[in-house]
Amino acid sequence: MTDTSILHDDPVTFEVVRGGLYAICEEMKSVMMRASFSPLLSLSADLSCAILDHKGDVVAQGNDIPVHLGAMPFSAKGVLAAFPLETWRPGDAVLNNDPYSGGSHLPDMTLLTPIFDADGVVGFAASRVHWPDIGGSSAGSSSVTDEIVKEGLRVPPVKIMREGQPDDGVWTLLFANVRIPDDRVGDFRAQAACNARGVERVEEVIARYGGPAVRQIFAETQDYSQRMVEAVLDEIPDGTYRAAQHLDGDGYSEDSGNEDFGISVAIEKKGRRLRFDFAGTGPQARGPVSAPFAVTASVCYYTILALAGGSVPPNSGAYRPVEIAAPEGSLVNPVYPAPVVAANTETSNRIVDVLLEALAPAIPSRAIAGSYGCAGVFALGGVDPERGRRFVHMETIGGGMGASPQGPGIDGHRVHMGNTMNLPCESAEAGLPLRIEAYEFVDGSGGQGTHDGGMGARKVIRALADDIEFSLLYERAFNPAPGAAGGGDGGVANFAIEHTDGSRTPLSSKTPAGRLKKGEALWIETAGGGGWGAG
Repeated sequence: MTDTSILHDDPVTFEVVRGGLYAICEEMKSVMMRASFSPLLSLSADLSCAILDHKGDVVAQGNDIPVHLGAMPFSAKGVLAAFPLETWRPGDAVLNNDPYSGGSHLPDMTLLTPIFDADGVVGFAASRVHWPDIGGSSAGSSSVTDEIVKEGLRVPPVKIMREGQPDDGVWTLLFANVRIPDDRVGDFRAQAACNARGVERVEEVIARYGGPAVRQIFAETQDYSQRMVEAVLDEIPDGTYRAAQHLDGDGYSEDSGNEDFGISVAIEKKGRRLRFDFAGTGPQARGPVSAPFAVTASVCYYTILALAGGSVPPNSGAYRPVEIAAPEGSLVNPVYPAPVVAANTETSNRIVDVLLEALAPAIPSRAIAGSYGCAGVFALGGVDPERGRRFVHMETIGGGMGASPQGPGIDGHRVHMGNTMNLPCESAEAGLPLRIEAYEFVDGSGGQGTHDGGMGARKVIRALADDIEFSLLYERAFNPAPGAAGGGDGGVANFAIEHTDGSRTPLSSKTPAGRLKKGEALWIETAGGGGWGAG
């Protein structure tokens, strides 16, 4: 049988185009960061870019946020179910953030823009951008609530751009329901420009190599990644591997050691297939910690790519050997109207630790201890009296990474499902009524072992104005990061308000919207990572 693939017949062209698609994703990200208004985007880069095929599967993606990108095909397929291929025109763009239509959580806005050749839609330029606010009950749209309608504006797939022009009705409705609408409009225009750059660059590739060749490479690069993942699976012994851990709680109640906040998994490795079965996981929570199926799947995909050590080009082909069973109505597959905002940032990272613990006996040379278990999200909002305007500020803070046979864990770093960059203190102080009084490692917070876990981070934020709203979404204040291979557990997270008299009031790892008076400080200490080895 003759192999007619471009990879076989012309591997140079295949590699040039395949590599070019990944470079286009990085260029899209650069456009977004340079044009956006919000520091969360322009400096922390809480955004992701991808090129999709006409089915909504990922062909190439940027070096961005794992939880965004693994969930991207679910959002795209939700969009295509609402807008079939024949309904798209050049310049159209569809927006979607609905966790019950393939999304992750409401602040993550996914935008799809079509790419055409002579025969129709070849694929899409896609971006997923964390908007710093999407309305709801608290500034930053990242707080403890008990139903999704309180978390912000839920946007099922809707065509916000038609042949290059905004849909005035959708535009008006959307930006009337967010805080600081001028900033959100600026961020959205940057996102639209980011997608437009992706469309432009892929159309240049089509003009050079032809639509049929590009369509074929879209398919073959996914096949290529699938074969590479299958080769990685050949190194894992067949068997069933199990683990279970507990979340701290959901903001309404804390873990009591029962099944309410337990995440259980049985991973069956058989041949070149890997099945993740979450039977036994606790029921969906009242608070916002339940992970939509797209988020749970994204964690499973990330774990496979992580075990591959960065050698596999990430795309939907890499996910084909994975099967996922997640009970409906559980912490890993909730049903409406469960709130979900912390699942993307906190629960996703905790699921990673469960999966890695389960697989450690199968691949001890790649085992890694538990990490700080979250993205470390705090949100602030209020009125800046000096500048005479409202403000919203959202930020993530790193923590301790788990140690491994290769060495100690990284200190104060974003890990696993988050990949945002550090936001400079000067940026926050220059634009907000705040003073950052400390930003440092928490000495001794890493678990001890042959290799110590990474240290958590401490940030102290002093209010320079009255009535500043805040909220916290964190993990591992209650359940520390476990060590591996005999290593010690990491230190737990701690949170408090320091009052003007110097006294402190402890806070939960998931604190709903509170208030800071002028002169009070918010103390945040993220957890340390677990150690590896008995020391």
